[in-house]
Amino acid sequence: MLYTSRGMAFYGLQKGYGDKMNFKRVEFSEDITAQVLAFDAVLPPEGVPDVLVQDEEGAYWLRIKAPKAAKVQLEINTDLYDFKKGGDDIWCVRLPVTGGLHYIHLLIDGTLWLSPYLPIGYGYSRPCNTIALPEESGSFYGLRDVPHGKLIRDYFYASVTGRWESCMIYTPPCYEEAPEEIFPVLYLQHGHGENECGWSAAGRVPFILDNLIAAGKCTPFAVVMNNGMVQKKAGDNRIVDFTLFDRYLTEDIIPFAERRYRVGRSKEKRAMAGLSMGSLQTSMAGFRHPELFSALGIFSGFLYDWIQGSEIDMVERGAGDNSHLAFLEDREKVAKSFRIFFRAIGDKDPFLEYFKEDDVRCEKSGIRQERRIYEGIHDWNVWRQCIRDFAQLIFRP
Repeated sequence: MLYTSRGMAFYGLQKGYGDKMNFKRVEFSEDITAQVLAFDAVLPPEGVPDVLVQDEEGAYWLRIKAPKAAKVQLEINTDLYDFKKGGDDIWCVRLPVTGGLHYIHLLIDGTLWLSPYLPIGYGYSRPCNTIALPEESGSFYGLRDVPHGKLIRDYFYASVTGRWESCMIYTPPCYEEAPEEIFPVLYLQHGHGENECGWSAAGRVPFILDNLIAAGKCTPFAVVMNNGMVQKKAGDNRIVDFTLFDRYLTEDIIPFAERRYRVGRSKEKRAMAGLSMGSLQTSMAGFRHPELFSALGIFSGFLYDWIQGSEIDMVERGAGDNSHLAFLEDREKVAKSFRIFFRAIGDKDPFLEYFKEDDVRCEKSGIRQERRIYEGIHDWNVWRQCIRDFAQLIFRP
């Protein structure tokens, strides 16, 4: 992916901005897989411009009609870009990204605004617009004419949270055809501010695995995806406590999955992975319960718990004790625990220094690891590559 600075050059003049440019509607085959609320592109009514368009040079633009606005802005990757106003009260901005999936926030006079004419996803603990731009390397996650597995939304009562919870389950294409077979299972977690739908919607896990299985590049396995923003009672309210996930996983999620689906009940047939906050939950659960998993995947994330007591922790408390890291001190136990220990991150990820600090911990422990550095930042364009590569390593004969 290519990123430009906030001071990038804009086409057109201040007056009548974009009026004389020839735009065309962006038609993507991914519409059916990108839009969650409607499985075709949502077409704007007469008088409202197409929001995502492409100019003659191939650059992508956003256009918004906002007659009464004094200022319109785009926030993407924490940077702000100003729209410029043109004729017919249409505001335009050239997108500072090329290729891949991007969460965007639109602000009109400082207030967040959700466009009904762009795909709507979920991130940052709220609904948000997304844009999916074509990229040459994107074929591995695309919808292809291959056998497809099933994506199931299921429900269970959780003793840890004291309420009904939902999860997303992927079963491989051959699951229905082999009613006696027990399949390996990956417990896969999202990051902070997302939920159990993240990996299937934004991460495109079903398509990635369908394509890998069809190509004979990975062993067919099931995937269980749960909400890692675990909530607990706090007086009359509920509050998110991500550290509860260890209990939630071992006391509720795994028992439910093994009762309901034909998934492995042994260490050899279980793996766990997660991104960002989910990678820390993976480290905590995996190091505390190495008897449960044969492989761990740490995507853009952490062995050391820096989240507890930080500004993003939703529970007021001090720093965590990192007791799970005691596992790394037993070199003999470490050597025997995991067939695959996979760590990966983007080369421009803001948490890269944390990743390098964990490199030192891994080296001291003697743990054998598969380590990857991808081009990119802290986003789904990196995490899709993480799961693609991790999937090809686990559960191999």
